[in-house]
Amino acid sequence: MPQARREKQDHLIYADVVDSKTKAGVWMGERAAFQEKQGRIIEALKEQTDWVELKDAVMVIGTDPAGITVIAPNPTLPGVIVLADGGSPAASAKLQSAAEEKVRAVMAELGIAEEETAA
Repeated sequence: MPQARREKQDHLIYADVVDSKTKAGVWMGERAAFQEKQGRIIEALKEQTDWVELKDAVMVIGTDPAGITVIAPNPTLPGVIVLADGGSPAASAKLQSAAEEKVRAVMAELGIAEEETAA
């Protein structure tokens, strides 16, 4: 049986994804309301920031560890850029490392050699 979620004032910025698995029914029932709020936030941010659409890029949303990773073509060099943000520095590092390993594995599968670049 889903349990009511604890009161949080920051859930629009940070969702406690891992802890929310046991409350999936409550989340699904509230989904339309929080998605509408998220949409309003994103639209307002578009008006107040320089932003780009995520086109020809991959955004990975994970729960182990919880976080977001963006993998996009590097605009100035061959290859791709991996940006990761988790709930802590350790989680961010784990996400970053896992995504870099995945990129290298995909490159190997495709027969694309990793190029050395000067720092």
